[in-house]
Amino acid sequence: MTTSYLDNFYARLGISQTASLQDVQRAYRAAARKYHPDANPSAGAQEIFLLVQEAYSVLGDQSRRAEYDLTLPPDINPPADLMVNALYSRSQVTPGEGQQVVYVMLDLMAAELLRGRRPPLNVSLVLDTSTSMAGSRLNQVLKSAMQFIEELEPQDTLSVVAFNDYAELVLPAQPVVNPQLLRARLGALQARGGTEILQGLRAGLVEVRRNMRPNAVNHLLLVTDGRTYGDEAGCLQLAAQAAQLGVPISVIGIGEEWNEAFVDQLAATAGGASLYADKSTQITQLVQRRLTGLNQVYASNVKLHYQAGLGCRLDYAFRLAPEGGMLQGDSPLFLGDIPLDGSLSVLLEFSVDARTFREGHVTLAEGDLRLDVPSRVIPATKTRFELTRPVKSVAAPEAPPRALVGAIGKLSLYRMQERARADLQNGDPQAAAKRLRILATRLLSGGERGLARQVLNAADEIKQGGSLGDKTGKQIKYGTRALVADFAASGPMSEKETT
Repeated sequence: MTTSYLDNFYARLGISQTASLQDVQRAYRAAARKYHPDANPSAGAQEIFLLVQEAYSVLGDQSRRAEYDLTLPPDINPPADLMVNALYSRSQVTPGEGQQVVYVMLDLMAAELLRGRRPPLNVSLVLDTSTSMAGSRLNQVLKSAMQFIEELEPQDTLSVVAFNDYAELVLPAQPVVNPQLLRARLGALQARGGTEILQGLRAGLVEVRRNMRPNAVNHLLLVTDGRTYGDEAGCLQLAAQAAQLGVPISVIGIGEEWNEAFVDQLAATAGGASLYADKSTQITQLVQRRLTGLNQVYASNVKLHYQAGLGCRLDYAFRLAPEGGMLQGDSPLFLGDIPLDGSLSVLLEFSVDARTFREGHVTLAEGDLRLDVPSRVIPATKTRFELTRPVKSVAAPEAPPRALVGAIGKLSLYRMQERARADLQNGDPQAAAKRLRILATRLLSGGERGLARQVLNAADEIKQGGSLGDKTGKQIKYGTRALVADFAASGPMSEKETT
């Protein structure tokens, strides 16, 4: 296996290159207790256990460890409080062949000794109060905001912006020292006017910037149920500015009227997440889930500044956990946040043209992994990384890791509905209907009967000359995305933080 920062024995055990023999033994025992087949029947646990064993067999032997250290590039020294690992879909690239696909699953995790610590928050809630939010929708959003206020600590900073045709600063950025007053202000909000998201985003970003500090989790959460009027390009420009500042933007879309393609692009551009509330009763749950996630951040603004290798191209990037979603593929690639408990897991798809390769190694991508760790005295952290594969011909290539195969399989369901949408946009409803029928079959075989029925109904509607309705389209899109996130949350890769 090719050695690199994102796939080396120290990362597997979650220790630094300067770890003592006792540290190596302690890390191995912890991983063995968790992943030994006798203790963990999960699919893929045995494979992880074998990876851990391989690492320990080398690092636990002083002479073999010294020999192994000589193979590590000189610029590689994983920080002790961060664990990073990679799984590859191919053990090698075949020389002389073009259009080969290599998937890489990256897991980034906090060291176990750090769990329980949480940095201060600097959060702006940007709430849609347009006419369409009247009634239960606005009530549920305000209820969620009030619950979040109760969880804040004196070290945290909160601002609240309400917007419709214009933005209203409900609470300037400050510690919540008087929650009763804030609850009264929130309770006085009324729904009226249209939806101009840019107004709200601008006001929210101003408030986050007023109290930005490197040792805090800076974030903006937008909650909306409508399409913005004529300012989508401005919103995306602001999202790009927020990303450069280190302020991710997450979005919760309510109902069926909002533009999910725009919202997904907005969140991906700013390094945040997008969520879908189908019913008013789901609003509180999703708002709480996102805000609770911010309460459990170990590292923020995680991004890859990368350059693809010769003959290689990054074609697709998707965050599997903690919140699933497409990532913008250009460098820098904004990955999201690393949680205190769990992992930031992403899946990268590379295409490789090896027609001119004969032997050696191919670099899929290399560059810097950058992130902010608020608990550190100097939060900004940067280290080199390199994703490589050996170039060689083999009679029987190794099977990909099962955890990776499972993630690719779930993601393929999401991508199938993406392609069906593209077929519709390209004026080919018959191809879209056919693709949706295949998706329904695969969902049914996987036991997802309710979602399969929705997809099949949509395929029949399109075949008969209808269209993919806003509500049905969102249910299919976020339903298949949820399958990817659920797999990442329950599979062995989600448990890999101790390896």
